[in-house]
Amino acid sequence: MTRLTKNMISLNQAAKISGYTQDYLGYLIRCGEIKAVRNGRNWFTTEEQVREYIFKKKIRSEEFAIREFLSPRRMKKIILFTVVTFFVVFVFWSKFYNGPLEPVEEVRSAMTSDGESLKIIQAEDFEIKN
Repeated sequence: MTRLTKNMISLNQAAKISGYTQDYLGYLIRCGEIKAVRNGRNWFTTEEQVREYIFKKKIRSEEFAIREFLSPRRMKKIILFTVVTFFVVFVFWSKFYNGPLEPVEEVRSAMTSDGESLKIIQAEDFEIKN
């Protein structure tokens, strides 16, 4: 058992630092999550132990969040959503797409935005290169 040192704090002070209740901190001490020393009926720990527990808990919750985000159930939903979206886009694209554009054989008349007319263009004036 560790002895009381100068940097030891009571559970009341630890509760103020951590935001947890004294009862919950006592539970964590009894479970072995936080190291502490008992002096009579009171528990004493270090601020470092409390901060270390908070940090470990934060890391565990972030790892859980990542595992939950990439869980098999969620991955199935992501894949299903992707497949359905691709299918819907493909159906709309195939319904409204009329094929490749054909070259214009002849332009009979054309007007510019300022009202000037353009020369009539015929397809034989141009060579189409592939």
